[in-house]
Amino acid sequence: MKNRNVTGIVAAIIYCVVLYVFLTDAPPGEAPNNPFWVYLLIPLGSIVITSLFDYVIKFDFFRKKKNSRKK
Repeated sequence: MKNRNVTGIVAAIIYCVVLYVFLTDAPPGEAPNNPFWVYLLIPLGSIVITSLFDYVIKFDFFRKKKNSRKK
């Protein structure tokens, strides 16, 4: 895809970082106790977020289209 939605990519990166922090959070001296399928939420969530911004929402905060009409 030539024109990717930058807002969706930034939102997906923020989602990945925040979810990683929550999933690896554990009391000091203990390993995180999560099932393996929970870690699949990171890539699946980022795919859903970027596709939502690319195909459904179609609003890009970083690349605003300029209005061709001048008054």
